[in-house]
Amino acid sequence: MYKVFINDKTVKFQNESEIGEICPNTLSIEAGSRKMLKDHFSEFLKVATYNSLVFLCGNNIDKHFEDFISLFWYLEAAGGVVRNQSNHRLFIFRFGRWDLPKGKIEKGESPREAALREVSEETGLPEQEILAELPSTYHIYEHKGKKVLKRTYWYSMYYNGSSQPVPQTEEGITEARWFNPEDFKTVTNNTYASLLGLIEADLRYHSHE
Repeated sequence: MYKVFINDKTVKFQNESEIGEICPNTLSIEAGSRKMLKDHFSEFLKVATYNSLVFLCGNNIDKHFEDFISLFWYLEAAGGVVRNQSNHRLFIFRFGRWDLPKGKIEKGESPREAALREVSEETGLPEQEILAELPSTYHIYEHKGKKVLKRTYWYSMYYNGSSQPVPQTEEGITEARWFNPEDFKTVTNNTYASLLGLIEADLRYHSHE
């Protein structure tokens, strides 16, 4: 399944094995041509009662998702969920919400290289270690009158140092703070919907260590 966030709305692409009960306030459509995807997406955004759009893709989920991506200006970014020796996670506060450090992948960089660089730049903490790749997130937003679809590659990281995080204020970050998992409610009550599943995926990964 692919899931794309537009603010607190979602667009899902599901294959036959993933089709289950359709939730209320969901527009469910058999996926078809690129134009069909565009038309139904436009309809979905106009109808306030819908909070989820599901494209049923049969066995062609990758092709339909690629067609959907081609409707937008496509960008890639990378970031990390950083854990320290105390099992705390590192979050940043930017634009009024708790977030995770991330940024655009530069030309010639791999997603892993970009994730390590961006985490260091936005939090001031050097030399994180990548432990595992986490699921990518996708979200759509407007920039200069264009709709952008951004894929963010995420990695579970470990920081073994003793430096205190320093927010990169020139990027609009006002705070960088370690959170104990017991205090995650502070974060989850004021973060982006796309990050909730990511935080859970990181916790599941470390629960199997």
